[in-house]
Amino acid sequence: MLTYASADTGGGLMAKRKTKEIKKDKVFHRRVIISIGVIATFMAIGITSTGLLNRMENNSIDWRFKNRGPLEITAPVVIVAIDDESFARMPERWTWPRTFYAKAVDNLKKWGAKVVGFDVIYSETTARYPQEDAAFVDSVKRAGNVVLGTAVLYEETAAGPRTRALMPMPGLKEAAASLGLIQHVYDADSAIRRSYLLVDEGGDRHYSLSVMVLGMYKGLAPKDIDISVPELLKWGDMEVKRRRNMMYVNFTGPPSHFPTIPFHKVYFEKEADPSLFKDKIVLIGSTAEILHDVFITPFSTAGDKMPGVEVHANVINTIFSGGYITRMAPVQGFILLLALGIATSFMLFAIKAWQGLIVVAAEILLYIFAAQYIFGAYNYIVDFVNPIFTMAFCYVSISTYKVAVEEKEKRKIKSVFSKYMSEELVNELLKSTEIKLGGEKKDITVLFSDIRGFTAMSEKYPPEEVVALLNEYLSEMTDAVFVNKGMLDKFIGDAVMALFGTPTYYKDHALRAVKAAFLMRKKLAKLNEKWAAEGRPGLKIGIGINSGEVIAGNMGSIKRMEYTVIGDTVNLASRVETLNKELGTELLISGKTYERVKDRVKVKKYTEIKVKGKEEYQTVYEVTELV
Repeated sequence: MLTYASADTGGGLMAKRKTKEIKKDKVFHRRVIISIGVIATFMAIGITSTGLLNRMENNSIDWRFKNRGPLEITAPVVIVAIDDESFARMPERWTWPRTFYAKAVDNLKKWGAKVVGFDVIYSETTARYPQEDAAFVDSVKRAGNVVLGTAVLYEETAAGPRTRALMPMPGLKEAAASLGLIQHVYDADSAIRRSYLLVDEGGDRHYSLSVMVLGMYKGLAPKDIDISVPELLKWGDMEVKRRRNMMYVNFTGPPSHFPTIPFHKVYFEKEADPSLFKDKIVLIGSTAEILHDVFITPFSTAGDKMPGVEVHANVINTIFSGGYITRMAPVQGFILLLALGIATSFMLFAIKAWQGLIVVAAEILLYIFAAQYIFGAYNYIVDFVNPIFTMAFCYVSISTYKVAVEEKEKRKIKSVFSKYMSEELVNELLKSTEIKLGGEKKDITVLFSDIRGFTAMSEKYPPEEVVALLNEYLSEMTDAVFVNKGMLDKFIGDAVMALFGTPTYYKDHALRAVKAAFLMRKKLAKLNEKWAAEGRPGLKIGIGINSGEVIAGNMGSIKRMEYTVIGDTVNLASRVETLNKELGTELLISGKTYERVKDRVKVKKYTEIKVKGKEEYQTVYEVTELV
């Protein structure tokens, strides 16, 4: 007689022990995942600190400008453009005599312009017509409100690199009300996003054209400029935010966004509206691309560059409106990357790789939205590409580990279950997202089969012949189980224990078990014919089937475990199989199994059957035919 442990004996203890082991394993993997996330975060910080992603980071700033869109211009700025139209309309071809600029200054002064700023450096005298230079000097001096352009040049010499200031020609420099740097800051991609506020050179301090023009507009004295406070330039009511003596320009829009008048209209007077210039800051500079004073800015598209004079207009508007742009400091960027990397790791450690992909994608989209909102609402530039790279790098690192662990687990599962079920079912099991090797309650069907009189037969024949016969029989019985997607739980001597509905669940597991039983009988009949022809003895079997709830999972000791099931359902299946001897039958099923297959079988009913270990009488059914 075969006996099996009840659900309330050692099986429960084994299940608890296995559950503790699984929890311990999960804790270990989670700690590893968190560690990988932290390491990946520091690796990402190391990679981003090399500057490899700076170009993309700068492009992200441009993207934010474009998404934010144009701003309303608040500064009283008008641009007088040295443009292609003026080249065609002026009395002489380029380059123009200085008298043209003298007349323009006179007209602007007459029309009430408060300040005139030149985005041009007149560093050389006109050797051929010096009287033209003198006329320009007189005009600038009379106006008393002209700011002329200067530059600080960086040169390589035999003695090493040096700087020198490029100033207006003698006489003109002294005639000007003030001087200002016309240079801007080039980023690595040759785009302009920042502008100099001041540059120190040879013991002299040079302030930008934009600052000096705006100071004159407000009636401030240059001697009152105060830069004693770090990161700040204070002058009257102006408090200009700076970093390393530069500022980010809050561009109001694409090129040609500011009011612009061609130079020839100011020169000839007739086509210009004098009221347009009254009490205004007037900037004179080139907008013609042929003069190469055009630049890439955040709003630039392909071939669409902004004239340098309009960059100055944007700087003036930034200061005038107080719309200063602040960029996240490197230390803040480091803290952000560290926080995002660790947060990403904690979000990913307990979920699958594909779920992590969704989470990280959502996290990145949320971060993109937040970065754009912060820029648009607060003029604050948070790092963009580096955090996204860090989140993605953490995901890839953690997912790589997870996939490796999952593949290892799948190989382990395949190694374990390939002994008990068909390759097709193993592969199906591996595809399942609900594989659980710990103890769990499941509704399944259990099949037992046993050879009648095997002990007596084994005593009559040589051991080698008995083993060969048994192996051939068990191989065919196993095939019958596998064909119906059942699992071979174990061989117990000459007995077979098979499971249907675990580890992969099928709703019709009871019917599959019955079909497997019929196939086992059919295969045995063929074997008996074959053995009879070979002069070997035949076999008879009894099969018992029961359905119900069991505890399924890996059970055993830490050193050796196997996937099996325990519970009263298993015990009753074994008892039903032994009833075949008493009732003279070959295939019996319990009442629970019958209720699940009654529409597909023909049966003979046996009632009031006493089963060992059960107080209640049982009803069993002999299955005579499959419908």
